[in-house]
Amino acid sequence: MSSINPIFDDIKSKNISRTITQPKTQPAKPRKERSDKTQNIKLPVDHILHMQLRRYVKLAYPLYMRKIGKPLSQTKFNTLLLRYVLNHQDMINWDWPYQDSKRYMHTNLLKSEHKEIGGPYGLAIQKGFSDRKTVYIMIKSGVQWLERGGDLEEIL
Repeated sequence: MSSINPIFDDIKSKNISRTITQPKTQPAKPRKERSDKTQNIKLPVDHILHMQLRRYVKLAYPLYMRKIGKPLSQTKFNTLLLRYVLNHQDMINWDWPYQDSKRYMHTNLLKSEHKEIGGPYGLAIQKGFSDRKTVYIMIKSGVQWLERGGDLEEIL
């Protein structure tokens, strides 16, 4: 069967196949990691530590709102406390008893800060502890510092 327009007859007779060729891409370089990427750390808390951390969040909430203008979550407070203790390692008591309580809270440290705890030359390796135990001891030491009269505004 022929078409009315002779141009279409030429196309059918030549059987031109139209394949789309994809441009050749060079091997992709690995993308650079964001500098503000965080590492979630789960830390076990017993009932008393859980209550203490929640109480300090409620005490710090108005200070944080006034200073930053955003609400303060439990995870954010835990992260700020852990960051403060990481910068003031002289307050850490490494002799706290540790037991996994199956009840957890979270912190979100920057990857660079997490390397100071769980990296190849981090505190966990130096002390011979797991990352969770190290974070637990640091948080527990920070809470004890607050109980002895530490200033919440220093943490925020």
